[in-house]
Amino acid sequence: MTGIWGSLWILVFAGACLVALADWRKAIFLGILIDFLRDPVRKLVVGKPIAVTLSGAVLWLLIVLVASMACHGSLRRMLQTYPRLRMALQLLLLAMILAAAISVMTQPQGVILAGIGGATYLIPALGVGTGYAFAKNRRLVLAFLRFYIVVNSIALIGVVFEYLGTDVPALGGIDFKWFRYRTGYTVDLMCGWYRSPDIMGLHAAHVIMFSLLLAAEGRRNIRPGWLVFALWATFCVIVSGRRKMIGVPLVFAATLLTLAWFYGVRRIGKFATIVTVSVALGGGLGVFFLATDQADDYTEYASSLFTEGAGRTNEIVVGSTLSTLRHVGLLGSGLGSATQGRYYVSQGSGSTRGWQEDGVSRMFAEFGVFGVVLLSFALIFVVRSVAKSLRMVPPSSEFKILQLGLISVVVGNIASFCISHQQYSGDPVNALVVTLIMGMALAVPAMQPATAPTMNTAPTMNTASTLPPQTRLIPRPVGMR
Repeated sequence: MTGIWGSLWILVFAGACLVALADWRKAIFLGILIDFLRDPVRKLVVGKPIAVTLSGAVLWLLIVLVASMACHGSLRRMLQTYPRLRMALQLLLLAMILAAAISVMTQPQGVILAGIGGATYLIPALGVGTGYAFAKNRRLVLAFLRFYIVVNSIALIGVVFEYLGTDVPALGGIDFKWFRYRTGYTVDLMCGWYRSPDIMGLHAAHVIMFSLLLAAEGRRNIRPGWLVFALWATFCVIVSGRRKMIGVPLVFAATLLTLAWFYGVRRIGKFATIVTVSVALGGGLGVFFLATDQADDYTEYASSLFTEGAGRTNEIVVGSTLSTLRHVGLLGSGLGSATQGRYYVSQGSGSTRGWQEDGVSRMFAEFGVFGVVLLSFALIFVVRSVAKSLRMVPPSSEFKILQLGLISVVVGNIASFCISHQQYSGDPVNALVVTLIMGMALAVPAMQPATAPTMNTAPTMNTASTLPPQTRLIPRPVGMR
């Protein structure tokens, strides 16, 4: 990397790595900031090298490795509390080994492809333990959510600049402009300072979910200030033009309400009120927003999520999966063959390039039928661990909404992954943030204050009569000093 921006980035990256070695918990907050800064910096560096983007993944990999080595006690407690997680990790590793062997044997540069594909699974898997070790208390978890909201809300200002056509450096996509062609109109997909509308939309969706969670998580009253951030991010996710990102907060809200009802959380009315108020405010702002024809195109396209979403999902997931099985067979084409970013090593090499957009068909392409069976059992073990953590926190606990909200964030991202894996496989950091949140959710039961031990029900005796004569309790007359 050359030029002043490249040199500055090397210094910033080196400093962040030193912080990670010294205090990995503080480095997580720095990683959130780096996660955004790398996109505009890459656009400003001569040649727009992918090394700037990959450096963010290297920093997070260092964080999770340092956390894994420094927190043996926390990881041991996690596996003791949720022993099925160990089995899930073993099944994941077995499926990866089999898929990597196929990639090495059948693909040119298969070792590199398997390494790229493996990183998109291993780094996020390590994130679960890191999130569990990070969440020592409720304060740290809330600090993580707040910092993420503030950093990315500021970063999303670039979306407005691009929407208004302002001449500001580092706006828009890298080397090309994003469009969505529809019958009768064209939608410009906004990126802002992020490198693509997918990445911008995913960060905006997280800001919406985190803000709604913080608004509802308060022990007593609703915190309406966080709704401002949610509404701001809603505008951004709409102009990203990515329906799969618009659907993430919707899945989050539906999951949280469903879980709260199922587990009998009394404060479910608070979150329902927050969602209702947010929809009403968003609708009111939308009326103002519809004043321009361009805005009408965005809202019309966003509303097609409800009219075309089911059919499009069936077409992408089911249709792509069946086509994948016909093309690659039962064994699949190997680890990394359908991972976003594989083209950086496979151009001109004759490697099989996966065309799968959704996460389900990607799994079948890379792992084959047998590998998907192993991954399915691993997923079952993870779900059972989550269910156990939910049973460990009573519905009346002040931590329940936080726990349900974190799990709902994960579910929203899983839904997005099923529709499109590219924003996760193309950058393991996006998947790592999700697994960090999963680890935090699993740590919530340990945050609860220890309850007093149950009193023995054996026959009671007068305390004074059981003491030695010289220590008998003698009533003191009133007024005696």
